[in-house]
Amino acid sequence: MAVVSTDKWLNEFVNARKFTRKDELTSLQCSMLCNRLVKLFRDGLPEEIHYTLQQQGLFLPHEEVDVEKLKKQKVWDCVQQEFLYLQRKWNGPSIPIYIFPITQQQTITNKNGVAYPHSLFLFVGDLQKQELQALFAHEYNHVCRIHILKKTLDEMTLLDSLILEGLAEDAVKDLYGEKWIAPWLQSYSDKELLALWGHHFLPQLQLQGIEQHHPFLYGGDLPQWIGYCIGYKIVQSYKINHSCQHPLFISSQDLLAGSNFPLQ
Repeated sequence: MAVVSTDKWLNEFVNARKFTRKDELTSLQCSMLCNRLVKLFRDGLPEEIHYTLQQQGLFLPHEEVDVEKLKKQKVWDCVQQEFLYLQRKWNGPSIPIYIFPITQQQTITNKNGVAYPHSLFLFVGDLQKQELQALFAHEYNHVCRIHILKKTLDEMTLLDSLILEGLAEDAVKDLYGEKWIAPWLQSYSDKELLALWGHHFLPQLQLQGIEQHHPFLYGGDLPQWIGYCIGYKIVQSYKINHSCQHPLFISSQDLLAGSNFPLQ
């Protein structure tokens, strides 16, 4: 299915917004964008879908949307071409890909993405072409890995989530170079990672449910983005130890066992 023509949805919303009261804009955005996604989310309520997408970076109903600028930058075309390339490279599934402007409140990275087993969403601002490609590759790598694991998001373990993020960043590095990997991946020394690994991560590796993994991935009580860093280092050390170039299809357990991170 690949890239959905959300530019047409956006133009419809922008035109309808001209004739809508300010206090009705949220309802309008929810109706015009999220009603089209109900079947995708197993008949979930449009309001729930709307809230979820806003949490991920969907532009706010009152914010200006420059659809023509994104089209001139060939955002939809670029992602479609990259999808066809990576689908062949990774033997990946054909899924719908939805592209929306990112909220102006997200000024730090100007981009975000979220992957589901059934779809992929990108929220973008003014990005360089390779930056857009890297964002898509990260998220589509997630989709491919989830299909390889054949698990639901509730069945995925903490180890699966760590490897999921590590594989995605490793793919970005291989495809586009180290310039486009997340900057925080170099924030901690191996010694710091191994100390946190043994004390906090190792006892919880079988913890199931992706929602339960957020404190380990993003930090809070733990250092920021620490799970991303550990997952990336697991994958990198496995590749070095085994001269492996394509770790996407290797099980989480085997990747860990062949890495520099101890099992006990």
